[in-house]
Amino acid sequence: GTFRLQGTKQFITAADHDLVSNIIHPVLARIDGDTAGTGGISIFLVPKYLVNDDGSLGRRNDYTIGAIEEKMGLHGSATCVMNMGDNGDCYAELLGEERQGMKVMFQLMNEARIGVGVQSLALSGIAYLHALNYAKERLQGSSLLEMKNPSAARVPIIQHADVRRMLLWMKAHVEGFRALTYYTAFCEDRAHASADDALREKYHGIVEVLTPIVKAYCSDMAFRVTELAIQIYGGYGYCAEYPVEQFLRDVKIASIYEGANGIQALDLVGRKMGLKKGAYFMSLLGEMNATVTAYKGNSALKGLADEVQKSVNTLAEMAMYFAGSAKAGKFLIPIGNAYPFLMMMGKVVMAWMLLWEAGVAQEKLEGIAVGKGIAPDDVLKLNALAKENTDAAFYIGKIAAARYFISHVLPEIDAAVKAIKSEDLSMIEIPDEGFG
Repeated sequence: GTFRLQGTKQFITAADHDLVSNIIHPVLARIDGDTAGTGGISIFLVPKYLVNDDGSLGRRNDYTIGAIEEKMGLHGSATCVMNMGDNGDCYAELLGEERQGMKVMFQLMNEARIGVGVQSLALSGIAYLHALNYAKERLQGSSLLEMKNPSAARVPIIQHADVRRMLLWMKAHVEGFRALTYYTAFCEDRAHASADDALREKYHGIVEVLTPIVKAYCSDMAFRVTELAIQIYGGYGYCAEYPVEQFLRDVKIASIYEGANGIQALDLVGRKMGLKKGAYFMSLLGEMNATVTAYKGNSALKGLADEVQKSVNTLAEMAMYFAGSAKAGKFLIPIGNAYPFLMMMGKVVMAWMLLWEAGVAQEKLEGIAVGKGIAPDDVLKLNALAKENTDAAFYIGKIAAARYFISHVLPEIDAAVKAIKSEDLSMIEIPDEGFG
């Protein structure tokens, strides 16, 4: 049906422009007389130009742009305030059924949340590449082997241990983001394309569970990647003449819009984990276990596979811990620890992705090594080969990223488990006045 709307819609990307002939805005609104709360909200489509019966464009609809926000980042995108119905003449078409607005909006937002994960990958990826190139070019200090030689030649900062640590942290996360977003898209394709009903349901469920991870984990860690890019640039990174400070400003919004990351965590713990009585979550665990099992027989990767297996088991254990807490009436434990759980799950999923990549890379690298007459475990000769063989360098990098993440980042989940199991609820029990 057709309705007249009156009200304000905020934070609207490119709310008005002349790049297309018409603009259609989805708008949440409450029909007069409907109940309070989210259950009474409907969703409408508001066109810039009303459409005539013959399909041609008619008069301008009754909405105006009240303001353009001055933002921290994303300066290439106009973020607007829309004032609708100031003259009582803003027409809108109901989308779907009345009072089903939130249900429809969540369907739209699920796709957008995966898009935010891709945005996080893009900005963190370019920040990493800029930092990597800068580290290869910037000369500062001498080699550790020459640190007592005052006349030693200056070396690129990529040769310094802490810069290498930061770069490998960034590389591992960016490559994990890429694998995770691509895998989620792959599952979405399987859910749409499979002729098997059970497979469609399985992959749809995996997408449901992974979406909060793609959105929240990738966006929060992408901000950290861009922060490290600034650190590698040093003082220049803090200056607008260099690009990395813009990447940090631009990526910060990713943890806020399309549902703030704290809301993603509550959605994961309060809804996604329990869908189909936990069957979707169990499908994801099954996929992770299958990958780990495949690489436990690989002598070069067995140690990494064992660590990932422990983390998958820990994730399953903590999911059961939350379920048990809720069943016992201690529902504040999963609510108060939803975000730490999401971050823990993000680390486990990333470790799974990176192990998978390392497994493929190990097989490819062994093929190159055998062809060159090099033993697959001869690290010195393989590293020397990487200087002239870009494929070998690529595969060595994949394996190193997995080793670093699984050895240095994945163990952080143990601290999260300890904190959650303490059942400390100080964040909930502190009175408002106690914050100061």
